[in-house]
Amino acid sequence: MPDSVLEPSRRTPVIAHPDVLVVGGGAAGLAAAVAAARSGAHTLLIERHGFLGGTLSAVTLGTLCGGYRVEGEGGRVHALVGGFYAHLVAALRAQGATLPPRRWLRNVSVPYDPIALREQADRLTAAAGVRVLLHCLLTSVQVDGDRVACAFVEHKGGRAAIRPKMVIDTTGDADLCARAGAGFDIGDDGSTQFASTMVRLGGVDIERFLSITRAQRLERLEQAAADGHALPRTSAGLQVHPGTGVVHANITRIREPDGSSPDLLDPWSLSAAEAEGRRQASLYEHVLREYMPGFEHARLVDMGAQLGVRESRLVHGDRQLTEAAVRGCLKPADTIACCAWPMEQHGKGSGTTWDWLPAGDWYGIPYGCLTVRGFDNLLVAGRNLSAEHVAQSSARVAATCMAMGEAAGTAAALAATTGCRAREVDVAGLRATLANAGALLQPGEPALAGAGVDWVEG
Repeated sequence: MPDSVLEPSRRTPVIAHPDVLVVGGGAAGLAAAVAAARSGAHTLLIERHGFLGGTLSAVTLGTLCGGYRVEGEGGRVHALVGGFYAHLVAALRAQGATLPPRRWLRNVSVPYDPIALREQADRLTAAAGVRVLLHCLLTSVQVDGDRVACAFVEHKGGRAAIRPKMVIDTTGDADLCARAGAGFDIGDDGSTQFASTMVRLGGVDIERFLSITRAQRLERLEQAAADGHALPRTSAGLQVHPGTGVVHANITRIREPDGSSPDLLDPWSLSAAEAEGRRQASLYEHVLREYMPGFEHARLVDMGAQLGVRESRLVHGDRQLTEAAVRGCLKPADTIACCAWPMEQHGKGSGTTWDWLPAGDWYGIPYGCLTVRGFDNLLVAGRNLSAEHVAQSSARVAATCMAMGEAAGTAAALAATTGCRAREVDVAGLRATLANAGALLQPGEPALAGAGVDWVEG
């Protein structure tokens, strides 16, 4: 028998009875909590860090991706995600915490300051009336039939319980769903996309750096690898950031010695991966100074507080976003979020695979991808949605996660108000409510940020 300890039973205080409990304050969780509160629901958002933003602020993602669609090479760019995402970008822009959207390859993304995003997350949740509990870790779940009856947490005051009407899992790793006994897959039969440690470098001569093309940057890193530097990745995501001489680097790749993806749901493997990410960050700092124009005097000035995880658990929902649906740009009648991001796969080898959708087209994520199979009051949003491995590699980007979160939060508020099950929410009414809040759900809608925007090739 494995070594174990029998814990004594205890009586746990209930600290809240929210209409909607949102677990995880990242891109999807922020949008979900604000949407639920704006819809009139008493909303509690819990987050394990001391700040909100999740991957956007704890990992320092670098750019907000997925908010636009591009008609083709040299073609027009249109907004694809509105609502909460558009409000957040506007707030960051007003603070001087973004750069103009950057067009690169067939993608468009918005560089942002992750510290400013933490501040805006505080402002947006407070303005909506969201109750926020930071440094709060979900530990276990009590299930009563088809409902999540209670969530147990640990915080600085000890152990506590929360009794919600509706629950939204926006943890990224589907931690609540797993503890509740919901079904899930892990990547592609256990193989997931590789994680990355994200860093920011200061002291960069931006003009010199921008004097070479993306292809030339790749050539320099491939030369470094040929010269004997053990670089796990040469397809560098180097993005100029707000601030003088600052570049964000999405450049590391964490893998096992045999080339496989680590099991980042295993605490020992995750711990080793975090250390490996820091080792690689130092390696790339040295290589960039030697090989990349403009980086001669660059230094690491910031590193993500945690590893950037692209994929882990994929929850079993009432519907599943399939690879075929993404490739076919299907637009189901119950679409609650739109996406045109390519299938971006960080797999074996030193490159990144960009599997593009047809130029200018997009697909819709159906509401059923957010409702958890077998549960009446549980929704998911973000990268742990119900999706196939390849489909998730497109849908996991920030703007799309916010759109999913906004839909989940609005739906949870509707269900809490009417007393219906999550899957019984009137989707037509849900879509109308989202549209009234500025969400973009129909093809051919005009761009929100068209005229007057400087599209920068980056």
